[in-house]
Amino acid sequence: MPILRKRSPVLSKQTVRIGELDLSLPGGYDNVKTFPLKVRKGRGLTVKVESDAPVDMAVSGPDGRVLDFKEGISDGILGPIPFTETCTAALLLGVYRGDRAELEIEAWQE
Repeated sequence: MPILRKRSPVLSKQTVRIGELDLSLPGGYDNVKTFPLKVRKGRGLTVKVESDAPVDMAVSGPDGRVLDFKEGISDGILGPIPFTETCTAALLLGVYRGDRAELEIEAWQE
């Protein structure tokens, strides 16, 4: 961790529920959540997840490519993921259809 840089929040800590029944959606379940993340050039993005059930977690870049991915995680950290430009990335969280999870997420750059 660099001495002169401090942690700057990209996504403040929040509680999210995934996998709820929603008949207005195709498939009937709200099993994928997407969060836009405004990231800055030259800083590593870190995402922390604590969940009561396993979830899949991915971070994609501005061009849609997956930069990092973890499957079946219930407590862990993804990153730090370096960015070479200031852009909007995306955090994707998902569970299998019919599964449910309540989780706390937060993201920051250092």
